[in-house]
Amino acid sequence: MRTISVSLVKALNDLGLSKYEANVYAALVLYNNAEAKEIIDFLSISKPSVYEALDHLDEMGLAVKRVTKPARYSAISPDMAIDLLMDKHRKAAEQALTELKTLEKKKVRTDKEDALWTIYGDANIEYKIRDLFSRAKHHISCTIGERYLPFFENIKIRDVSLRLIVISDDAALLGKLHELFPGKNADIHIISPEQFKIPPFAPPEFDDVSKYMNYENILDLIVDDDELLMIPPFISGSVSVLNTRNKGAILQIKMISQMNWKRFVDSEGMPFPPPPAPKKKRS
Repeated sequence: MRTISVSLVKALNDLGLSKYEANVYAALVLYNNAEAKEIIDFLSISKPSVYEALDHLDEMGLAVKRVTKPARYSAISPDMAIDLLMDKHRKAAEQALTELKTLEKKKVRTDKEDALWTIYGDANIEYKIRDLFSRAKHHISCTIGERYLPFFENIKIRDVSLRLIVISDDAALLGKLHELFPGKNADIHIISPEQFKIPPFAPPEFDDVSKYMNYENILDLIVDDDELLMIPPFISGSVSVLNTRNKGAILQIKMISQMNWKRFVDSEGMPFPPPPAPKKKRS
């Protein structure tokens, strides 16, 4: 096969052309017009493959067949060809999206909804965060480390209630977050890692446990009390996320989230008041 660049063929593959169609169209662009035999000789591919590609390109409107003997073919301009292929992709995407959203509304719940799923890699984590934020219909509760804030850039959410705690030493982030999430329904607070890491009334053993914790790594995200995304604050070389619709897990993390909210927000950053001393029995 003569040299049509691999990158060009791959790009045309991504736009919907087969390997042979991509090569034949590129060859036609190179020639002003050509017979099938010339394309076969130029590309050194089989006669049936070239004729099949030419017929399909003609059907798609990417090539013009001239009624001569023997028939000659010419390519439409690359600008027109790319516009045509892109338009086809756009229409297919619109149809697919419409039908997929219809299926989403008919979603079938299964027993496996209670399972704990693990998601690996920053790209997959970012996608899942964006997906959950975009699907929220009523409220979002989220406690995150600062490292995840780039995932929030250009994120779109409905006008839902948002309670967000970000663990960071950068108090200036508050203004940026209010720009990301404008509106009266956004309640956002910045808590320093040092302030966050010592829970009230921690037992002495907690000092040993805290050595293995990295609170800048934490992520607790609950959407509509229906789905949970959680990254435990353990130090690790690679981050993995737990994702579930398990009601027990959601309620447990929601309770912890409410405790943190009361601890840092409702009490203006002060820990819970100590419990009342037990009453002494009368002798």
